[in-house]
Amino acid sequence: MSKTRVVAAMSGGVDSAVAAGLLVERGYDVIGVTMKMYVATRPAHAKSCCGADDFDDARRSAAALGIPHYVLDFEEAFQRNVVDRFVDAYRTGRTPNPCIACNNFVKLGTLQRFADRIGARYVATGHYARLAHGDDGPHLFAGEPSKDQSYALAQLTPEQLAHLLLPVGDLSKVEAREQAARLGLPVHAKPESQDICFVEGGDYRSVLERVAPIEESSGTIVTVQGQRIGAHAGIAGFTVGQRRGLPATHFNDGPRYVTRIDAATNTIVIGSETELLSESLVAGDVNLIRPERFARGTTRVRAMTRYRSPLNFAHASFDPQTADLSLRFEEPERAVAPGQLVALYDERADEVLGAATIRSAA
Repeated sequence: MSKTRVVAAMSGGVDSAVAAGLLVERGYDVIGVTMKMYVATRPAHAKSCCGADDFDDARRSAAALGIPHYVLDFEEAFQRNVVDRFVDAYRTGRTPNPCIACNNFVKLGTLQRFADRIGARYVATGHYARLAHGDDGPHLFAGEPSKDQSYALAQLTPEQLAHLLLPVGDLSKVEAREQAARLGLPVHAKPESQDICFVEGGDYRSVLERVAPIEESSGTIVTVQGQRIGAHAGIAGFTVGQRRGLPATHFNDGPRYVTRIDAATNTIVIGSETELLSESLVAGDVNLIRPERFARGTTRVRAMTRYRSPLNFAHASFDPQTADLSLRFEEPERAVAPGQLVALYDERADEVLGAATIRSAA
């Protein structure tokens, strides 16, 4: 009887190596693949990834597990689906989610198509989220609270989730390192990478200048009430909730934050902490993992409006005619940013019901 073949996405880190190792122990035919997606322009540092050392670490981990390993060139797909989208979002006043785009279009897009060509039933990653494959389709759940990454997978369609395995989803980071040591993996003590891979040093503006070096138009900065406060050199330097980089103001009720970015008029709107709060939002690009939960009008959910932000109870409704998702929060939500993902969780459990891209907030 032949084994079920799985392509394990191996980044060179601990989590993906443990995922591959656990699958080998469970009897799968595992093929390790490292995706070459981005060539760094600066020397690697402790929190970076996607460097030559990571390729070597992935290869050494695969060798320790006794599985084949390949490095595949996905640079063109990554540039088109992740970097270009990232740049376009900032240029139009939105705040993007590059890691979510990578999961959707590269790992469960380009890599899944490679898996199909070699007869692999699944793609496996080292994300900290739980996935159950039932007769009624896939069920995605949050992982261990301190490392939960279900938000980053919430935009995957049921069809994509049906071909995904998450072997470390039940583990904590400490337990994953213990498993790495038990499996004899050479990366068991390797530091975590935390930066977005192509945003070197955490400065996204350098990416905008390098990838799409266009001259931005200056514009005005106004208060919510319309009072002109100052000028800006381009909307790409701002995001909703930002305080740093704003002109000095002297209001008696505290500091000011970016509350809205109006790309049409090239205007940055700032307001107080209270004015940063939203009672509702409208989102597009809706992905319903459990569509049956939205078939009967309004559904009470818990919503996460950006990665690792606190969950907030909300009432969600999906309009099949406009394909829009509307949310009304039970408590006002802080810094709702167009372009970010809103992930929807069951009101009582950790199951992810769906997600959408925020278009506007009120």
